[in-house]
Amino acid sequence: MQKPYYEKPKFKLYRADCLDVFAELPANSVDMVFADPPYLLSNGGFTVHAGRRVSVNKGEWDKSNGLKKDFEFHLKWIQATKRILKPHGTIWISGTYHSIYQCGFALQVAGYHILNDIAWFKPNASPNLSCRYFTASHETLIWARKDKNSKHIFNYDLMKNGNWPEDQLKKPGLQMRSVWANEKV
Repeated sequence: MQKPYYEKPKFKLYRADCLDVFAELPANSVDMVFADPPYLLSNGGFTVHAGRRVSVNKGEWDKSNGLKKDFEFHLKWIQATKRILKPHGTIWISGTYHSIYQCGFALQVAGYHILNDIAWFKPNASPNLSCRYFTASHETLIWARKDKNSKHIFNYDLMKNGNWPEDQLKKPGLQMRSVWANEKV
């Protein structure tokens, strides 16, 4: 069995290929999965970070293999996730426009029920060096449950009445919205 990278009571974090970890987990054993899959952007380009020009290449694992193979990659890990989630289980997927739409379609193909999409505002976004597009200043999170007919867990009271000082948009006592603005990102 893979050793967790970080562990607390009722919480385990793995740093490994998810397909390897999921293969070792029993079916219907996980309450929630948070995934930040590769954006498949390593293409020889560059960006600016802290005022310096830096490569966007992260490694072979982040290179696109073309539309069809990229989608098959996302569908494969999303299907593996469905096997390990409990009937009430949910999945969160974070991504940019480069990958998130393929993930959303893969969720639908795999039979998930999408609950929300969240726009997560990034105030320190990388500049758009070409000056030919809008600067990408958010990531999208998709929240979905394993099955349309299941009951997922949502702590409404915490989302409404919790203390969220880092979110510039969240007002005390009001419902949590689908746009989050964390100034420390």
